[in-house]
Amino acid sequence: MNSSDFILAKDSHTSKEKNCGKAITSVVVIDGKNYFKKQLAESCKNDLRHRMAMYKEFDAGRQISSPHIVKYVGINEDEQGLYVLMEHINGMSMAEKMETEPAYFRNQRNTVKMLKQLLEALKALHSKNIAYLDLKPENIMLTQISNDVKLTDLGGCFADCNDYTAESTHKYAAPELIEERLDDVDARTDIYGIGKLLEYIEQKTEKKLPKHLSNIMKHCLHEDKAKRYATADEVIKALNRRDKIAMTILLTITILSAALYGWKQFEGTEEHRLLVLEMRKDATIDGIHYKITSEDNATCMVIGAQMGKEVTTDFINLYIRDSIKIDGKTYHTTEIEDCAFKENMIAITSAFLPNSLGRIGEEAFLGCTQLTNLSIPEGMTKTEFASFKRTGIKNVLLSKNLEIVGHASFAECCNLKTIHIPEGVVLLELDAFACCFNLTGVSMPSTLKEISRGVFWECKSLKEIDIPANVTTIGEYAFYRCDSLKDVYNYSIEPQTVSVIFNRKDINIHVPAASVDKYRKAHHWKEMNIIGDL
Repeated sequence: MNSSDFILAKDSHTSKEKNCGKAITSVVVIDGKNYFKKQLAESCKNDLRHRMAMYKEFDAGRQISSPHIVKYVGINEDEQGLYVLMEHINGMSMAEKMETEPAYFRNQRNTVKMLKQLLEALKALHSKNIAYLDLKPENIMLTQISNDVKLTDLGGCFADCNDYTAESTHKYAAPELIEERLDDVDARTDIYGIGKLLEYIEQKTEKKLPKHLSNIMKHCLHEDKAKRYATADEVIKALNRRDKIAMTILLTITILSAALYGWKQFEGTEEHRLLVLEMRKDATIDGIHYKITSEDNATCMVIGAQMGKEVTTDFINLYIRDSIKIDGKTYHTTEIEDCAFKENMIAITSAFLPNSLGRIGEEAFLGCTQLTNLSIPEGMTKTEFASFKRTGIKNVLLSKNLEIVGHASFAECCNLKTIHIPEGVVLLELDAFACCFNLTGVSMPSTLKEISRGVFWECKSLKEIDIPANVTTIGEYAFYRCDSLKDVYNYSIEPQTVSVIFNRKDINIHVPAASVDKYRKAHHWKEMNIIGDL
């Protein structure tokens, strides 16, 4: 859904509203589909801090791909002010659930399920250097059908690029937040919030937590941050410990039963196959680690290399196989895991990526500064967040089946001079080529519909660019600080609705001759030198 559709929100029927003072959240219908529309309240709509928080919330939300965090669809502005659109969730908050169905949280399984899903959401945020900070029952949605967690309201989160708008709720805040020690914020600040939620469940249900949950709560709530769990993974492991003990007992019983039954007979059973897979589910071939992702589909993923930061010349040319064999069975390589070669594989100068790959994970090659040549496999339709950010890429051949160039996929690739974006691509996501300081030439396809916020931000060597006729949306700061930009050839008959996409007024905007008057009247475009020579 592109941002040209967002304008329709102002004409949509509002089914309900929730006013939290700073923002009003309503349900709107666009093209027959429900969305949450969160809009700054009248008293805050021109306040810089609240506007920054709204932009930060959208930017943070668009970075995260987690089933347990609400999806952010778009950000726009109408006569009522700035707003974001999010996926609509049928359900209620944890606080509402506690009021209407307190018995739900008296069931230990339900509590553990919610905690695990919430911790997975925090893991996704922490992996992007974002701390949530405002964990409280009102911000945790539970879906109507399956009671799955959807974490909402990222407006108060702490992000590297914007800590000015970080905020929390005193009742649930960690000591470092109450004492306003933002320099001391990290993943353990959110871990404290997990402890406060367990405390809330115990108080509201008027039922003592089981001993292992009570111990987890105490561990989370240490005043001394160093004595809390360090990561969300550590809490998940603590929650899973009982399950692992039960699995160990089960495996022991299985092995003893096999010994009694006869090993030869046991070898041919399904129980033996599952036991082997449990004990040996990874393979290392030519120094590359592969992990089985599906037995039924016979697929595997690359999760990294054999060595860490001390890389030998064996890995200057990275060769990833399209298939591997484990115990005589062939598994096809379909994915590279998130962060698989991130920064610790700086000696990679080239990478062979097979066409069997359908996904190269987020930040998979981030910081591989010696990686200079690359071909994106034809099995891929999207590049993921920061997958090739800050690499040494000079030449890249994009997949002919590509549809989306993802968020910051090629940002800060300072050796990249030209890029050909193939036909079929419809969307360039946030910061896709931002800070490619030496980029001089860009070829964009006729299929392109949206250039998102900051796509060519600070591409200081870019002198001219063509905007295809089908582009209906150009995000804020798309060509900001492009210091060498002189000519923009915009083939769209109708001027795109834009806010601020250039930081200079001496740029020649070449447009269709019949559209000159429209561009000379359109917001922001009219500030440029409009030339009707197309």
